[in-house]
Amino acid sequence: MSSGMTTKAHEHWVSSLRPLLLHRGDSWDALSRRCDQIILFGSQAAGVQREGSDLDLLCIGSGKSHLSPAVDLVFVTLTEVKGSRWLGCELAGHVAHYGIWLKGEPDWVSQVRLSSHAIERKRDKILHRLRAVEERFQYLDASYLSKYLMLIRRDLQRYECLTNGEPVPPSPKLDQRWSQVRDTRNELRHLADQARIDSKFLLERLSIRERWSVDTRSLK
Repeated sequence: MSSGMTTKAHEHWVSSLRPLLLHRGDSWDALSRRCDQIILFGSQAAGVQREGSDLDLLCIGSGKSHLSPAVDLVFVTLTEVKGSRWLGCELAGHVAHYGIWLKGEPDWVSQVRLSSHAIERKRDKILHRLRAVEERFQYLDASYLSKYLMLIRRDLQRYECLTNGEPVPPSPKLDQRWSQVRDTRNELRHLADQARIDSKFLLERLSIRERWSVDTRSLK
């Protein structure tokens, strides 16, 4: 347990995790034995979770990453967590800033330095997703279109955070920021320019405020 966490807070999170881990055939005790560090991250750690939000755990140790509706386990080995690839990635920056250590100490966070590779990887993801939406646009119904346009908008916000050297916040924080934007078209133009993306489709479709009315509880 991190020295910065109270016993009461630690017990709360572990108690919440026990039944979720059992449901997927695992246990907190078994996970603790396999891992040197277990860190809660994401919306729950940042205190901005929505109804039905899952729990995200970064596990430093041996195991296979697993995603489920209730709890996501992301495994990184002890060797990997000391390497430049991990220390320079988007997730490492997020966890270093928002993470809550349930086991172990944050002995690697001072070495986190965002890499240019992480920034370009985010841009590539935006371009790939944007091309996919443009190609399938006429076949998507309103709910699916809104979902994928929202994902693109969030990734543009994440790209801005990365280029500014800021840790990327969880999705609910990104949505809160966007809800306060008065001129969505100009803001999107600014975000697109930052990411060196020239897309008339992007500006025309993403600038419509109604695109953000879709239920986002299941989106990450």
